[in-house]
Amino acid sequence: MNQLSNEIAEVAIIKGESPKECVLKGIDKLGGISRFINKEDQIFILITLQLPQGFPTNTNLDTIEAIINSCNQVGADKIYVGSFPFNGIALRAISDALRLKEYFESLNAKFLFLDNSNFYFQKAISEKKLKFIKDRYFSKIDVNGKRISIPKLFLSSNKVIVINQVNVDPLFKFRTSLQNLYSIIPNRYQEIGLLLNKGKDFLINDQYRNDLESNILDVFSVRKPDLVINDLFYVLESAGPYIYKDSILKKSGTVVLGNDSIAVDIITSEVMNLNTDENQLISKAIKRYLTVKDKSNIKILGENIADVKFNVEQCVNKLEDIKLQNFTIKVGKICSGCFKQAYHLLNIIKTLMVKDLKYMSPNNNYFLIGENPPEPNYLKKDNIILFGNCAIDVTRKKDSEKSKKKEKKKSIQKKNVNVIKIKGCPPWDIYDSLKKLFDYYNKKNTPELNFLNKINSFLINSKEKKILNQWEWL
Repeated sequence: MNQLSNEIAEVAIIKGESPKECVLKGIDKLGGISRFINKEDQIFILITLQLPQGFPTNTNLDTIEAIINSCNQVGADKIYVGSFPFNGIALRAISDALRLKEYFESLNAKFLFLDNSNFYFQKAISEKKLKFIKDRYFSKIDVNGKRISIPKLFLSSNKVIVINQVNVDPLFKFRTSLQNLYSIIPNRYQEIGLLLNKGKDFLINDQYRNDLESNILDVFSVRKPDLVINDLFYVLESAGPYIYKDSILKKSGTVVLGNDSIAVDIITSEVMNLNTDENQLISKAIKRYLTVKDKSNIKILGENIADVKFNVEQCVNKLEDIKLQNFTIKVGKICSGCFKQAYHLLNIIKTLMVKDLKYMSPNNNYFLIGENPPEPNYLKKDNIILFGNCAIDVTRKKDSEKSKKKEKKKSIQKKNVNVIKIKGCPPWDIYDSLKKLFDYYNKKNTPELNFLNKINSFLINSKEKKILNQWEWL
């Protein structure tokens, strides 16, 4: 569903005392809610829903409530609210933690368990019945040679509204509405795994990032939203988009909304004083004619950009800049996938394992990632974490080469038996990475990680994870 380059996109920039006030003023600037929603329309509201941390990891409930009430006022027939969360977490767990199901029911809306986690524990279900249910609720769409699964309610709704919570992002500078729209598909289809044709150009061309950007735009092309809201009234800066130790909550008092997702992202980028031309995702969307031809085709309503512009402290762009006590991070040549996953893992360690970092070992801890990471001077009892297949493969190759040359100096694997291998390209499962660390360092040295694992067991216990995978991967 490409937008013609000669069309005009309208984007409102609004400042106010609350996100709710900004949203309502912005809708009025755009012509009122009746411009977007008709009586008896079926509405699908796609929100930012990642973890049971609440706001600002997820969309502010006040913002969602303002939109739902506006839709009800014009006589919308049905209002659905949904999104797929962080990989491996069941929506039932988030809903139970935040009481989402009951909350949306009180607003005359329905919270969607897109992963069916609200009922898949109730009784055993055959594979045949499971396939029938999934076919009933999901449509298979072919886009650019890829088959993806999208909820039928999303496709069949008369209007789609995207409410995106803006925070800093390690890959795209800030969380765009395009990324939010990507969360409408199950995690299986969001994942960018090891390519079969991976070769020497995989890292040089950062094929992971190229594939991810292509997938995000493919999903966007399937169903263009009718109203897009980028809520940057409060923004996490320094570290995000989740709440980490280095995260700083910044109040901008601003919301950007409009009728074209990419135009809204372009203006949001400028309000945050970021160079839009450096955002590869937005640039590729323009080249694919998925939005207006250029900025001159964007009609700005409300505030002037110059009057509301503010700076945000970005995420680190080097993993070495994430400082962990008793840890040394050594980075080789990496793709965006390993960077992103390591960024989150290291920030989780820094945020939730403060005491553990003191107890984990009196010796050095080295975190090696990427192809040919710099090799430190290891001591006998040092701990080596090899993150990702590139680090593991290169280490194995070095070991083999040294053995062939019959060098007297022992390789990493022979000189130091304290090696933790976290496999993957990239290692997709953060919780599995944490479990490997816990299994190695043990309960005595990681009391905080032990507690974290117990909490995670309620959100991602092995039985639930197995069933969740069955639902999403069949």
